[in-house]
Amino acid sequence: MPKVSNLPACPAVPIPGSAKPLDYEISLITPMFGGGVLGGEPDDDMPIRGTAIRGHLQFWWRATCGAAFDSYEKLLKRHTEIWGNTDHASPVDLEVRDVASTVGSPCAWHDRENGADGRERIKLRWNATFDQGSLAYALFPFQGETTKGKEKAPANALNRVSFTLRLRLPKDFQFHADVETAVRAWVNFGGLGARTRRGCGSLFCKKLAPTDGNDVGNWFERAGFSHVSNARPWPLLLDEARVAREQSATAAWENSIRVMRDFRQGVGTGRNAGEGRVPAGRSRFPEPEAIRRFVGPRLAKHRRLPQIPDDAYPRAEFGLPIGFHFAGSGDPKDTWLYPSEGDRMASPLILKPLALANEQAVPLILRLWTEPLTAVRLEGGRQAQQFGADAIRGARLARYANSPLQGSNGSAIEAFLNYAGTKGFSKVTK
Repeated sequence: MPKVSNLPACPAVPIPGSAKPLDYEISLITPMFGGGVLGGEPDDDMPIRGTAIRGHLQFWWRATCGAAFDSYEKLLKRHTEIWGNTDHASPVDLEVRDVASTVGSPCAWHDRENGADGRERIKLRWNATFDQGSLAYALFPFQGETTKGKEKAPANALNRVSFTLRLRLPKDFQFHADVETAVRAWVNFGGLGARTRRGCGSLFCKKLAPTDGNDVGNWFERAGFSHVSNARPWPLLLDEARVAREQSATAAWENSIRVMRDFRQGVGTGRNAGEGRVPAGRSRFPEPEAIRRFVGPRLAKHRRLPQIPDDAYPRAEFGLPIGFHFAGSGDPKDTWLYPSEGDRMASPLILKPLALANEQAVPLILRLWTEPLTAVRLEGGRQAQQFGADAIRGARLARYANSPLQGSNGSAIEAFLNYAGTKGFSKVTK
């Protein structure tokens, strides 16, 4: 009796009147985290799941073709016609074929060593793939935990995966172009697994990619994405992007992350210069002052910085939750900032390498239109506290001395995009 592994694959069930299959050969250009049945872990047996891809395609269809609809009702009607619902099967048949993958391996390890005082310390060591400049800034959810009694191993990642995505549509299907647009947007702007908006699990499909770095603008023009003229109550792909010079995929990924890290944490931008052996000083953003005010206490050496507002949380625009950790024992305990309702708000900014047909990449910053955040919830101390829109954005947040938001309208996102322009990122429009 033959082994299961030796049995030939079952042929696909034919769709009556189906057109020629659409095949897309896709591969990873950055490591993939998660994507399996267990949260945060890849599945070595089934690393690529058709159900996950279908979900991605539906999101990117709404973000592109969805701009043509002015109400949820109209969007839902077309969505059902293309992608189906619980009562009606989708006419789009999706199959994942020819999967080739490495086995998941830890992205880092915890190294134990004794300090000069003889006490054991645990240090995080990134594997070579991830030990690239600023990448650790984007990968912190996967680094595990080194606190004694709470130790958790770093997450596994898949470094190499390739597969063929096969789509079959009925011959008389009216929305062929919609499906192709969704695939093109997902492959180039999305990804697979966790943390795709920070470049993990980024993909490459040669026939869907820009030719080279000089072709990116023309590629946006001919890609078929709908132009956004009016906001919608769901995420939309804006008709612009920012890219820097052509380089390797890993270098492009690191570049896109570095500009965000430096804006938020860099000396002279997000922080003051340090003193003595300390390389970086206190934050120029308002959140630490606000947390010390509303949660407390405050270390004596961290006197109030009077020029910085102590009632604002502009970095909430980058996505929530945000955890704030103060190193000093006399400062506030760990504090978390959440949306006013719920526990998560996905970042409207996508930072990743955009793969090119010449097997290089460009660093990409892409902004999605999302409804403006109107309130946040601070959890720390005895009870949660709510803050409104004027604590998130406003002209006053750009006016104080050394504000990272200077030159903007008081929005952290606008200030970040302006900053990226000074670091080699040029605006691309369709």
